Amino acid sequence: MNKSILVVRGSARKKGYTNLLCDEICNIYKNDSVTVFDAYAENPLPCTGCNFCENAGKCINRDLDKFFECFENADVIIFASPVYNGTFTSPVKTLLDRFQVYYTGFYANGKVQQIKKHRKAYLVAASGRDGEKAFDYMQKQLACSCSILNIQLVQSFLCPFTDTEPQYEKALSEIIRSLHNEETQK
Repeated sequence: MNKSILVVRGSARKKGYTNLLCDEICNIYKNDSVTVFDAYAENPLPCTGCNFCENAGKCINRDLDKFFECFENADVIIFASPVYNGTFTSPVKTLLDRFQVYYTGFYANGKVQQIKKHRKAYLVAASGRDGEKAFDYMQKQLACSCSILNIQLVQSFLCPFTDTEPQYEKALSEIIRSLHNEETQK
């Protein structure tokens, strides 16, 4: 049975390390249904805290309707972002903020999951320097979001030192090994 894979690209650099790793991930899942959401190209509107979602159960802005549908139906979600100022790039952070519609629903309905389907997620990040502290923060931030979105953050991968001595091959090897192990366990 084919899985539905959602890859959230958070890099503006088409040939940057984050996007190169995303391309390899798409190759791993080539026999599945893969949707790539380019956060920079889509440029999601920010959450304004208007509370519309609190009563309506949906966001007042309609720019992410197709994304939300894909997000809710995905079996696996890959969040990929370079490290910018110690966290995700602004389009990915904006996307995480727009999950407010699910957070509001979760708490308004007595902590009942708004998305019934349990999914798995991975985090892929690239950092110009060491990036360990920022990467740890990104993992914690994403894991917090995932807990309310009925997602298990399975594993995270960091490609550090992209400004000097990129560890791309090492990161790619870890990703391939982990995702292939996941595939063989299904």
